[in-house]
Amino acid sequence: MLLAVVALGSACGGEESVIPFLDGPLTVEVRYPTGEAVGSTDSIATWGTVGTGRATLLINGAEVTVEPNGTFATFVPRPDGPGAALVFEARRGSDTLRRSVPVPVRSGRRAPQPVVRSADRWILVHRPPSDTVDSATQARPVFSRWTPGGDLALPLTQGLRLRVAAETDDAVRLALAPGWAVWIPSEEAPPAPAPVAPRRIARVALSEGRLGWSVDAFADEQLASHVDVDGERVRWTLFGAGATVANPAPRGPIQSARVRDGRDGRVVVELRLAAPPLAWRVVWRDGAMRLELRDRPRGIEGLVVALDPGHPPLGTVGPGGLREDSVTLAVARVAAERLERLGARVVLTRQDERPVSIDQRLAIAEAANAHVFLSIHLNSPGEGRPPESVDGTRGFWLDPSQFDLAVALRDSVAAAMGQVPVATVQSNLAVLRATWFRSVLVEATALVLPAREAYLRTEAGVAAYADGLVRGLVAWSGGPLP
Repeated sequence: MLLAVVALGSACGGEESVIPFLDGPLTVEVRYPTGEAVGSTDSIATWGTVGTGRATLLINGAEVTVEPNGTFATFVPRPDGPGAALVFEARRGSDTLRRSVPVPVRSGRRAPQPVVRSADRWILVHRPPSDTVDSATQARPVFSRWTPGGDLALPLTQGLRLRVAAETDDAVRLALAPGWAVWIPSEEAPPAPAPVAPRRIARVALSEGRLGWSVDAFADEQLASHVDVDGERVRWTLFGAGATVANPAPRGPIQSARVRDGRDGRVVVELRLAAPPLAWRVVWRDGAMRLELRDRPRGIEGLVVALDPGHPPLGTVGPGGLREDSVTLAVARVAAERLERLGARVVLTRQDERPVSIDQRLAIAEAANAHVFLSIHLNSPGEGRPPESVDGTRGFWLDPSQFDLAVALRDSVAAAMGQVPVATVQSNLAVLRATWFRSVLVEATALVLPAREAYLRTEAGVAAYADGLVRGLVAWSGGPLP
């Protein structure tokens, strides 16, 4: 096997990106498409390897570029008609190998609109037992939707008793208050008796805890609620109850607190803080709905960081076979060592190649009382997009409080890896929904591009990604850069 190094023009980490020259056995390994149904698009991305830089490759009769190590990544016309397939033909000298990968079109037929019927009964939010999920997934809140099968709405803690105002064959609409109605699956809404009396909030009090300050709303039972944070102002809405209580006196960083009964099934607690909170959560504890608020720490020393090496399950595989989950774990280990040397405390959401559910990852971070949850990923294109479209660095956030951290990490990772800081994207990704810590997801670069994959196979590529994460966290925390 002949091995040499060929330098390419694009830069990564301040150095030229290199793809090794490889003269191995002729093969046709297609990483994508996989043969599963895809959306109806004019063109489709494809990547994989033919095993040697001495080969040529034709896809449906058109020659495409083969890199020095035999990998390829390209965007080709998608064939039409029944039995549509991409035909790969690799040639080296007198040797020829062919492989056909079907590209069936996913059905575009929409499900019929559900028939909505009126209803009036009470249910208890509860997830049915399942032996196909872990305990963290089983215990998670039920995420409601604004319409049946539509966009995600409020998380509803299991054990909530709520009134059903309408239903379809497989979902129920829960009336929280005028203008606030959400849907959950019928299987997660077993029947419950109606409350014997209107629910009331008896008292609202402020208290100091181990990790920050809390607002306790003492109630007859657990209530659905929603928290909206705008800088130093916090608006906590509790549904399904009334209240006639005094405003609690200011304490600590809570400069003012006002309790207002909307007379429409909503009680609103409005807070003004000395500074924006780092994070928050609502729990039912000791007969009270408790809003817990955390202060933002300053400096990297003492910061608790949850590093989340993205995948498995799933994940991208580069053209030469490099797995996203192996790279992200390597990056997390290097970043953890560097952060700990700076005085941070680090927890990894996985330690090896075994799959870990998203819910278990978030549970690990919450158990550690992490200040920051950082999910580490590499990018691949969606349907109908060329491989080059996902080059560059992106940061993903959901709540506006996460935006500044997403920008800091996007810019620092891009600088460390010689990438373009492409975008900072608001996205309702599952790993970004927790509010007890700042959650951000970073896509450092496109693993599907041969030059990027080759760089990430090296210690220098892994170290550059890790260095970008560390520098971004230090900059965001207000500490001096290492």
